[in-house]
Amino acid sequence: MDKFELTIDKNIFERTNSLWNELMLNDPWSVGYVSTLIESKNFQVKKEWEEFYYHSGENRNKLIKQLTIDKQEMLNNEQLIKTNKNVINKLNWNLKNLNTQYGRTKSQLKHKGEILFKTSQKIGIQISEAECFEAVRFRTICQTWNGIIIQERNTIKNLKQTFSNCVFEKTKGDFDHKYAVDYILNRGNEKICGIQIKPKSYTYDTPYLRKAKEANRKKNNEFKEQFGCPVFNIISKSNGEIINKGHLKEIKRLVD
Repeated sequence: MDKFELTIDKNIFERTNSLWNELMLNDPWSVGYVSTLIESKNFQVKKEWEEFYYHSGENRNKLIKQLTIDKQEMLNNEQLIKTNKNVINKLNWNLKNLNTQYGRTKSQLKHKGEILFKTSQKIGIQISEAECFEAVRFRTICQTWNGIIIQERNTIKNLKQTFSNCVFEKTKGDFDHKYAVDYILNRGNEKICGIQIKPKSYTYDTPYLRKAKEANRKKNNEFKEQFGCPVFNIISKSNGEIINKGHLKEIKRLVD
């Protein structure tokens, strides 16, 4: 399967990493549980996934238009998660699911690009509005494909060869969002550990990644408290080759 390639300068793209997270444009409230959406069908090519995501956004729009104007405005407010999270927490599931269980249209991703662009301008990041849209598209659609369909599945395929007597249970989007766990390794009815699959870039030391790692550490601790087993970050390449093989020995001790 083909990867999506970044079409803008990598350095320009990376300058918006921290801002993208601070604005919470990557939250499921804003873009949906993309990991759940991409697992909902067996996509054969990357274009099929991208078109599905936009079409899902169109379906969402049709459903939202049946609501009152105030509810429409609330659901289309990408940054409500940042400015008034309590409002979202109090919503019933039917309303909340209109944001978390659906994709977005291309025009809605462009609007997120406008938000990213205006904020970038305020803090002196030199980037065009077109580049901001591509940054939003790449993070939402392309990295999801590259990370889950290509890298993640290749990695799990390799792990299954090592732990053939265990079952790798793929988590749902809301579970992953809460605990930062991509898979649960089970042996019979026993949970052995949680697994989160990350690219080599996750090992880099940047302010943005330090924040992300700390957030994931807290989520992983919640998983450990809830289920009584640890979480391992498996660093791998796109072809599934595992870089931090030391974790495999630790998991093997738990399995044995």
